[in-house]
Amino acid sequence: MITRPKTPRSLSPRSLPRLAAASALMLSVAACGTVLLNDNGSLTRYDLLRASTEASTTARLYADQAALARTRTVRIIPTSFPANTAGAAGLNEVERRVVANNADRALCYELSLKYDVVSTRDADLTVRAQVTRVEPTNLVGAGSTIGLSAAVTVASQVGVGFAEGIGRVPIPRVPIGLGSLTVEAEALDRRRQQRVAMVWGGASNSFTSQPRFSPASDAYDLAGDFGQDLGYLIATGQDPFKAPLSIPTWDRVRITTLGEAPLDPDCEAFGRAPGVNGIAGDYIGLPPDWTDKGPANGLPAR
Repeated sequence: MITRPKTPRSLSPRSLPRLAAASALMLSVAACGTVLLNDNGSLTRYDLLRASTEASTTARLYADQAALARTRTVRIIPTSFPANTAGAAGLNEVERRVVANNADRALCYELSLKYDVVSTRDADLTVRAQVTRVEPTNLVGAGSTIGLSAAVTVASQVGVGFAEGIGRVPIPRVPIGLGSLTVEAEALDRRRQQRVAMVWGGASNSFTSQPRFSPASDAYDLAGDFGQDLGYLIATGQDPFKAPLSIPTWDRVRITTLGEAPLDPDCEAFGRAPGVNGIAGDYIGLPPDWTDKGPANGLPAR
């Protein structure tokens, strides 16, 4: 049976919050986590990687566009996040699993916009990733921001001062202990030849990153950004950091935000986005593993 390529649907637009994040970085470099790209040896080769020319990003990329043009099916091996990863001592198994799965869920959505995602070994490309470094979120710094934001919310509800009538007010995070994440990933063809590779580093910032009472808070959000960027690279062969800004489609909103069924049934293996519960949990700073159920049945997809 011949599998035809899917028609791309608004591939991975750079969201407005991420544009704001870039602006925030330009305003204050000190108000962000530390990014470090480290070749951990998880990729089959590194010599083809080239630094992204986008000055505000930290990544090295490679994509074989001719091979991607021939690709019809892709398989995702669950992202590895070992306990001995640099900086991971402060994260437990559940937190690491939820972080890794958030990357896979975002990746699967992006790939499903163009390819047929399959769960069998018979795939044109097999994608795998490994977290190689993490800087956990400092709970004192995050808690201070959540507490101040909540105080302003209460003030607005009782009509006190400047907050009257405007609901919750975003408060810049205390620039202490902001988290970061480094991930290595590649896509191999049927002959185990590398066709796509990425070494990606991201950091939270004081202006747009969501604080929560969890050391995995920033890593969780950054993992979703990584999955989106890797998916865009594999689907288009283009630098994801140069992707044009666009308004999210309804499919993107309902699946990645509201937690509805994914476009490709095989993406169900990574569970669904937390949806309304996740939004409500973020509002009061609940840990991501309290609202995100993780992989289907709580088990890693195979």
